[in-house]
Amino acid sequence: MKAAVVTPFMPWPADTGGKLRSFHLLRGLAERADVDLFTVHYGEQPPEPGPLAEMCARVESIQLRRRWSRYEPYRRALRPLPRLLQHFHTAQSLLYLQSELLRGYDLVVCDELAMWPYVAHLPHVGVPLVSILHKIDWMHYRELAQARPWGVDKVLDWVESVKLKRMLRQVAPFFNGAVVCSPEDEALLKDLYADVPTRVIINGADTDFFTPAQRQPADEPTIMFMGTMSYYPNIDAVRYFFDEMYALLQTRVPNVRILIVGQNPVPDIRALEKQYANVIVTGKVPDVRPYLAQSHVLMVPLRLGGGTRLKIVEAMAAGVPVVSTSVGAQGLLDVAEEGALVLADTPHAFVEALVRLLQAPAEEITEMTRKARRIAEERYSWRKLGADFADFCFEVAQHAKQQVRTHV
Repeated sequence: MKAAVVTPFMPWPADTGGKLRSFHLLRGLAERADVDLFTVHYGEQPPEPGPLAEMCARVESIQLRRRWSRYEPYRRALRPLPRLLQHFHTAQSLLYLQSELLRGYDLVVCDELAMWPYVAHLPHVGVPLVSILHKIDWMHYRELAQARPWGVDKVLDWVESVKLKRMLRQVAPFFNGAVVCSPEDEALLKDLYADVPTRVIINGADTDFFTPAQRQPADEPTIMFMGTMSYYPNIDAVRYFFDEMYALLQTRVPNVRILIVGQNPVPDIRALEKQYANVIVTGKVPDVRPYLAQSHVLMVPLRLGGGTRLKIVEAMAAGVPVVSTSVGAQGLLDVAEEGALVLADTPHAFVEALVRLLQAPAEEITEMTRKARRIAEERYSWRKLGADFADFCFEVAQHAKQQVRTHV
């Protein structure tokens, strides 16, 4: 099968959740099909493809040229197209890539709703289309708007949410298949168009890269949070922890140490290091495994965001106990029911769960982490999930061929 994958970013280096997911799903498909990868970039230099150059038959990044002004967010808000979609295309990039995608592909993968303008013509010429939805964007922006204080950003996010919901309702009937991260996201999609064929493929972990053998817990009780620290749901989670939980946790475990690991921390997150003696904000690190290895617990106090948290599955694979909110563990609630991670949805319950794991007997922690590791290997390894994605793509392409034969 000859397939094209259209992404809003080069999925290498795989240093964010979105890039990790795109990379591993693409790898699974490329192991069974000839794949051409198309992406876009701003700036003069295209991003380096790294191992994608060998994985794919063709890798091309299309330069976007646009003049920016301070009023651009407001102008975009006044246009009918969501600003998320406006950001990733120009008239020139559309003309070029729409033409390239007519070169006899058996299947085209639209990675994120943001790339819809490039593929909108394909259903009309009989090219099967699979959409990867890393999250349900309209719900993401609605949650952002609800969480923000009153101001321009709140209004802009509300407007974006409305536009994205309308857009998804309009385009979902043209998907031959859609891949989502969680049953919750699947339900949101089917509320807009019940007949879209879907496959839930949650986020995973490289179970060869993350292993319990690396564990070297620090002498001090250590709790870790990891994630891109310019991403608003992560910022909100850290603020929530320090505003509502940290003081209580310190009264229970005075020498507790907090690691905040992730690139691009915003100033108020970076300032936590100066505000508290036992808090470390690392910024971008070349490898998160040494920080996981020294941590006694991974915390995920998320209140916003859809999809599935890679950080949870990576911690499970690495043998690190996890405490998460239900929002943070979307797509993994069955794992909590099996006792492989702990859910807590109030500040007091979250702190109690952290304290219990910090003070639990070694045998209890070992039993929990062994169970989590086994589940990660059996259900959530990227190799397995990539193969599931390839299976779905082939099923969609085959079904589309059968429909063509039926109507001939």
